[in-house]
Amino acid sequence: MTEDGRAVGTRDLVVAIFRLAVADYLGVWYGYDAPAPLKHTNGRFRAEAAAFLGSSWAAYLADCAGLPAGAIRRETNRLVNARETPARLRSAA
Repeated sequence: MTEDGRAVGTRDLVVAIFRLAVADYLGVWYGYDAPAPLKHTNGRFRAEAAAFLGSSWAAYLADCAGLPAGAIRRETNRLVNARETPARLRSAA
């Protein structure tokens, strides 16, 4: 495998780790091979996902892959807030 191939593979792996962590944090099912309908999970890994997303490991892995760890956390929180805000309040904003 070439140097570029390893870099692409590494970045894809890190992106997948973040996708799984965000899905666990949001309590939704994540399918890596194709777009899938939204399915809610029991949320048993939410605490671990939250700990990971706010950890120095997440920041390090994001930096290695050229991803903005802070932006990932902010977007995840925005999704949580949007889901928890009643639709009538979102439409008034």
